[in-house]
Amino acid sequence: MRDKSALSQQILPAHTANAGFHKAQSTTVQTSVFGLPRYEWSLTLLGLCIFTFTIVTYRVNLGDVGVAIGVFGLFFTKNKIRLPFPVWLFAAFLLWAFLGSFASLYPEVAHNKLVDGLKLLVIIVVAINALRTAGQLRFYLIFLVGCFVLFPVRGALVNFFIGGYNVFGRALWNYIYANPNDLAALCLLALGVVMTIFMSTSFRNLVRFGAGIAAVLLLLVILMTQSRGAFLGLVVFLFILFICVMKKSVRIALGMFFVMLVVAVSVPDTVWDRLSAIKMLTSSSTLHEADGEGSAAQRFEILKVAWRIFSDHKVSGVGLGAYPLANASYAPHLGAKDTHNTYLNIAAEVGLPGLILWLALVGSVLLYSHRRQRRAESKEMVDQQRWIWWGFVAYLVAGIFGSFAALTFPYLVLSILWCSANILTHDSRAA
Repeated sequence: MRDKSALSQQILPAHTANAGFHKAQSTTVQTSVFGLPRYEWSLTLLGLCIFTFTIVTYRVNLGDVGVAIGVFGLFFTKNKIRLPFPVWLFAAFLLWAFLGSFASLYPEVAHNKLVDGLKLLVIIVVAINALRTAGQLRFYLIFLVGCFVLFPVRGALVNFFIGGYNVFGRALWNYIYANPNDLAALCLLALGVVMTIFMSTSFRNLVRFGAGIAAVLLLLVILMTQSRGAFLGLVVFLFILFICVMKKSVRIALGMFFVMLVVAVSVPDTVWDRLSAIKMLTSSSTLHEADGEGSAAQRFEILKVAWRIFSDHKVSGVGLGAYPLANASYAPHLGAKDTHNTYLNIAAEVGLPGLILWLALVGSVLLYSHRRQRRAESKEMVDQQRWIWWGFVAYLVAGIFGSFAALTFPYLVLSILWCSANILTHDSRAA
């Protein structure tokens, strides 16, 4: 017994020292500028960042250059090119849109949109192959948030409070963000990414503090756009956020509630006047009371036209991107208008099979991420996915009142979500 005890005393210090070595080694690996796991740069990641900066800020015209660099990097990497199931679903969606374009009255418009769709498919492949490690993913999250806050968010706030530039009192910026509804919907996606950074202990406190400020600014912009669809998505997101934070810390939850209250008090009364009129949308007889400019009543008329167009072209649709022309043809008094409904817009343009393929694409990523969250060992990565996941759900809720399927930003977020789930899977296996 004494010999065994002595032997144990001799072995344990060595084991402890070995564990200490591995712990120190792990700590060294986790060191980086932002307190992230160390990550390797690649041509694919560089191309993705150039493209992201271009399409988010509109300050440079290097989108095609970024895509070219990203694709070039795919063929000079030691890793196998990843083509997961969502990529094939999006390819099937484009194929169906291509086949349906031959039955379209506007084939030229449909073919031009298909070219944009093929570019988007390439971008998705680049993004999925660029973000392979936790360090790469978290760096890209910071980069994406930085671009979004420094340009469209800053620009919208400066336009509204300093430049006095708005439409019916609604905040907006320029380029794609000149539409308040699009700006608000994209802010919902960015809010999910921002809360991922803010709620994660993997980032340095300074980075998390910046993310907290960004979240407040995004919340303010969403409200200032007065987008009813985005407001409903925001309510869903904030409700889930508050419930989850309450389980962790009542003090933090109360702090968040106080910040949200301050933001709510800071916005003009006209914002709440418009948003409170949502209750008028429940009946066609009260639609004219929903807003002063009469947009709600007009949108209801457009939705009825969109349903007629879909009913007449259930299988092939009128052609990808051709809905405004079809709307003008069916209802000349309304002109070339958008449906203001993502799902009905897709159904009218590419038919019911196209809508099913698009929903399958989005649903497959959300389901894949949800399953990985339930099985994962890494709570940190689960929290990271959770807020991006709910941000996208809020975006889908906003899509009931806006046509957002043609935007590039949501597909980048879907790629981020898939990569995060994939990294979470590998981390769980390693554990």
